[in-house]
Amino acid sequence: MPEPYDRHMSERLRLPALIAWSVVAVVGANLVFAQAPDAAGSIGLGGLALVLATLTAGLRAGAIASIVMGILGGIAIAGGDSVVIQVLVMVLAAAGLGLTARWNWNRGFILLPVTLAFVAAESPAQEPLQTGVAFAVAMTGYVLLATLGTAVLRGRHHEGAQARPTSSWSRTVGYAVVLAIAAVATTTIAVGLNWGHTGGWLIMTPFIVISPYVQDGWRKAINRAIGTVGGFAIASALAFTLGSGPALSTTGVAFAVLAAVALVKQWHYAIYAMCLTPAIVILESIGRPVEQTADNRLLATVLGVGIALAVMAVAVPTYRRTAKEAGIDHY
Repeated sequence: MPEPYDRHMSERLRLPALIAWSVVAVVGANLVFAQAPDAAGSIGLGGLALVLATLTAGLRAGAIASIVMGILGGIAIAGGDSVVIQVLVMVLAAAGLGLTARWNWNRGFILLPVTLAFVAAESPAQEPLQTGVAFAVAMTGYVLLATLGTAVLRGRHHEGAQARPTSSWSRTVGYAVVLAIAAVATTTIAVGLNWGHTGGWLIMTPFIVISPYVQDGWRKAINRAIGTVGGFAIASALAFTLGSGPALSTTGVAFAVLAAVALVKQWHYAIYAMCLTPAIVILESIGRPVEQTADNRLLATVLGVGIALAVMAVAVPTYRRTAKEAGIDHY
């Protein structure tokens, strides 16, 4: 008799435990890597990325993603200001995100290329994480811990449902190619013009706007714009009210937690973006004025949305043709 009750209690405790673990994943990096605060910020964001990815896809996919992100982060650090190397890193990140669409995991994996976008754009290398190898080892180890903890708390309650492919390989490859083309354009601009932090926002935006289906992409662009404006307004209001300091950082962590809840509960994409936006604005603004970060982020996002829509528009004829050949209306 007590077994159903225990299972019910376990399900009731799962979400609070995951929320607490999300906080640990974000904040813990600043404690572990206190001597390198810029690098710690990127690693903490990576920890949150793997919490969301593992919640979506499980332990095996999360572990693979952890290793890949650590390696790509190390290459980005070693590449410095090289446009070619940073473009290569982001193209590989685009290919990885595109692959996740095969199982409809792409929403949960979006924060991985977002994290790499900031690493590529502003190279947060600091002693003792100044070399590519040191950064790769630190990033991989930390996000693997985030993955393992999330997998334990996640359990196996929807493992089977998410293991089945939901998109064809041709659509998956097409999605990856569109993402890669956008990444080449945005990374070349951001790194070539040395935009630093602002360049990270430019690079990350198409990853959020572009979807495996172009029709969804147009709708998502509108949702993203709503979420961006809403998140921008929230971040600016909080910066004006709280100023810089622990209170603002705590609020940023709270929005990161809300983003995790939005993912678990499958809330509307605009709400997900509105939770994720202030989290990234605030957490990535540590050490710089949040008002300036929000302003720059808004300008970079507008340009990023424009590039994403342009690439999608070019891809429409190919998407329509492949959909027609497959006998489906949705392209």
